[in-house]
Amino acid sequence: MDTKRRVLLRTALAIAGATLLTGHSPYRQWYAFRAKHWLIVAAHDDAQASRLADAVSALLATRLPQSQAMAAEAENERDAVQLLRTHQLELAIVRIGAANDAFSGSGEFGRDGPVPLRAVAPFGPHLLVALEDYSSEKAEEIAAALAGFRWDDGAVPADGSKPESKVPLHSGAIQYKQARDSKTGQ
Repeated sequence: MDTKRRVLLRTALAIAGATLLTGHSPYRQWYAFRAKHWLIVAAHDDAQASRLADAVSALLATRLPQSQAMAAEAENERDAVQLLRTHQLELAIVRIGAANDAFSGSGEFGRDGPVPLRAVAPFGPHLLVALEDYSSEKAEEIAAALAGFRWDDGAVPADGSKPESKVPLHSGAIQYKQARDSKTGQ
């Protein structure tokens, strides 16, 4: 029996080694998937943010079919912001307070330092955020597609009082707002 285990272990190690040496890794598939789909991450422990991520990704997938937008979940807001910080994901829905803390490098984000977040779209007490180097073109498309967002029942996303956002608008969201304002004469 000991010999069988050794043979199985050697075989498994040989297969794993051959796979690694040929350059096959699950990371390539992840990069390809990420390039093809606009993933919107939200914290699992924030039911409202998760619901928003589902609704926003479905709306973006409908209005911007090339986005193939999908919702994703992180354990908590800190993890969601870390996925942005490390460029593993590009979009997140977080509470305004958490976005402010991440932007300033305070609160639970104090030990990691400030994150250069930018707001792409507001949703009551939540923001859709990206890093400042996120594509202006994509941010503008997203801001336009999500303008006037409502829940299926027609309600506006709101939950009590909402703190003031200290996170600046993304340049793409600003471009959308300026184009909309010039058309409406505001």
